[in-house]
Amino acid sequence: MPHLRTGALALFLFFVIPGTLAAQPSWQRIEDFRSDLTAEAQADATAIRARALATEAYLWGLPAFLNFRQATEFKAARRHLAPDAEPFGGWMLLRDLATPDVDNALPNVDTLYGAAYVHLGKQGPVVLDLPDIEDRYYSVALVDAYFNNFEVLGTRTLGGRAGRFLIVPPGWSGTAPPHIARVIESPTPVMAIYQRIYVRGPADVPAVRKLQDAIALYPSGGAPGDPFPRIDTPEFDVSTPVRDTRDPLDYFRFVNRYTGVNPPSVEYRALTASFADAGIGPGAALPTDDMRREAIRAGATDAQKVIDGAISAGPFRNGWRLPDPKGAKPGPYILSQAVLQISQIGSLPADEAVYYVGRRDAAGELLDGRSHYTLTFPAGQLPPVDDRGFWSLTMYRASNNLLVANDLDRYVIRPTTPGLALNGDGSLTLHLSHERPEGVPEGNWLPAPAEGFLVALRAYLPKEAARNETWFPPAIGKVE
Repeated sequence: MPHLRTGALALFLFFVIPGTLAAQPSWQRIEDFRSDLTAEAQADATAIRARALATEAYLWGLPAFLNFRQATEFKAARRHLAPDAEPFGGWMLLRDLATPDVDNALPNVDTLYGAAYVHLGKQGPVVLDLPDIEDRYYSVALVDAYFNNFEVLGTRTLGGRAGRFLIVPPGWSGTAPPHIARVIESPTPVMAIYQRIYVRGPADVPAVRKLQDAIALYPSGGAPGDPFPRIDTPEFDVSTPVRDTRDPLDYFRFVNRYTGVNPPSVEYRALTASFADAGIGPGAALPTDDMRREAIRAGATDAQKVIDGAISAGPFRNGWRLPDPKGAKPGPYILSQAVLQISQIGSLPADEAVYYVGRRDAAGELLDGRSHYTLTFPAGQLPPVDDRGFWSLTMYRASNNLLVANDLDRYVIRPTTPGLALNGDGSLTLHLSHERPEGVPEGNWLPAPAEGFLVALRAYLPKEAARNETWFPPAIGKVE
């Protein structure tokens, strides 16, 4: 066959196989453009860009929105519980383990929590005093306005020893008061502090409450117990709860304002600068024209679909959602951060805790409490944690990621659960079902709702095998 030049070959194909080119999508040539669009078409193009930018901005801003929402609720609760005290800088202490009344996603039933919001931009540096806590796991996480853990103090980092720390606003260059172990700079003016202290069981609660009371937060230059002076924070006063936000424009109003006060870290600034073209991003003013406003709403809807798709798609292994090592720390992974905070708000980083969420059984079917399931850890294959850490398995309703009341008032199984029994070969079998299976030790049964459920396996102070996925939870098996 004679050789054909490229142009001749193209003509040959066109004439010999008619209709082939016509069947392809009718795209213009990539490098072609037009400069004669009407004003209406130009406005349409602007709206298309606004929609695309809104999708990215929604994902990026979700952690900040949730942080702002929590700060408004924190201020309102502090005003109610301590009306004469400044809300920012004071502790909100949960004195009992979580119950079905708690409405944060995937609450743990392992630790007593304490939380404080601080506005370093208005209050200046603050001192955090930690006591000796050497007989149990604890952590005090310092979290910026985007839910990034910029420091975790506690068992892993301090060995349980006492310490006094000065927390300062971005760019601070003052002199620390005496007896400060370390100065810690917050990336954002508004930040939160979360304390978690392990509770071995109901009888252990009074001892943990005393430890909560020994963790002190007070103004720099003061002493433990000194009150914080009043500051003006009207931006955290809302007439309608932020939790009830439905309109994406309201969402972006909150995000624009909050991220303007708490500028993003350097790696995000080129991205957020691009959002300004659509009237969204740090300190931006939303557009006033209807076309772009509707485009922003559409972009937010697109973003939520992306989040839902990411949560639904996994990745999964053995029916468990793989922990995302990119979450809970600063970085450019905006979808990972959005998914983590909307589903496991305020999570610790992987070097402190690894979270496995089980939604499906060994056959890939969604878990449902009307069936009976087992989770068996072979002998010597319990979740690998440091001697100072622990593991737990907690039950939740799948539709809202919340605890569900049951007659035993039991929501979690961990090594200290009364009546927990190993099998004869040293393995451990946990039973998950709405009704207690016949012949199963009560300590090995985790009651499930009579509907779809999920379980969260937490490993605090995980060993390297858990962090690098050399160890992974076995599949949950359905008992036929």
